[in-house]
Amino acid sequence: MKLECISIKGTGNTNEDAYVISQADQVYAVIDGVSSLVPYENRFGQTGGAIAAELVKRKLEIMPPDAVLSDYLTFVNEKLREVMRESEIDWKQKEALWGAACAVVRVKEQHIEYAQTGDCMIFAVYEDDTVRPLTFPQVSLLEQNAIARWEDGIREGLSTRAELHERCKDILIHNRYQANESGGYGVLNGDAACADFIEYGRINRIGLKALVLATDGLFMPRPTGGKGPGWEETVLPIVHKGLQRYTDELIALENNDPECIRYARFKKSDDKTGIVVNLR
Repeated sequence: MKLECISIKGTGNTNEDAYVISQADQVYAVIDGVSSLVPYENRFGQTGGAIAAELVKRKLEIMPPDAVLSDYLTFVNEKLREVMRESEIDWKQKEALWGAACAVVRVKEQHIEYAQTGDCMIFAVYEDDTVRPLTFPQVSLLEQNAIARWEDGIREGLSTRAELHERCKDILIHNRYQANESGGYGVLNGDAACADFIEYGRINRIGLKALVLATDGLFMPRPTGGKGPGWEETVLPIVHKGLQRYTDELIALENNDPECIRYARFKKSDDKTGIVVNLR
């Protein structure tokens, strides 16, 4: 079994992503920290998102071999709540909560177990290059409203990312309040309701050649006003070119569009973390 892994900081001060490679237990995960909209840093300069991602990473690295993945993520969520309580985070302000999206797999001899929350993604890739998404980017439906307003701003003549972000700020705050709510999205943020929004399952390994795990910073962006690329445009280049080359090309695309005009998105460059598990 051959592995590839990459984790690169975006335009923020720190990389709020994390990953897990536990070859002894065949457990692999990517984690995307979600910082509070209320600014927070601990005495080491870590944001809430970075703290949450690191906590999820540490807990997954010591997960018992017989743990049920979805149940264990619920346990991790409870631990995150305890850490925030110790830091006196205001539970009435969802925009103040730290959080983490997570995608985790456990590879068995005949099958793959997986669990996911947020917009981290898991893809199964078959011998004929069929790409099978095992998960759904739960935040994407809510973000469509913000992206639509962003694109309206571009059409109205706004030309900087700062102006466009301010135009969408109220939607982004509203979306944060949809965390672990009906019609919203699941995320590890200490809220007990998270347990109802964790997606999980199991597939067999027949014809399977690779698993690709990715945080949303690795997704190929959609051209402004255009149709979004399918998952094949992200996953197959990763499998065929390798994570490093794909990531280099994606960063070059982002650097050529620093104000997020040609490709509507909220950051010039988001943190990027991915794992490819080659099963053949």
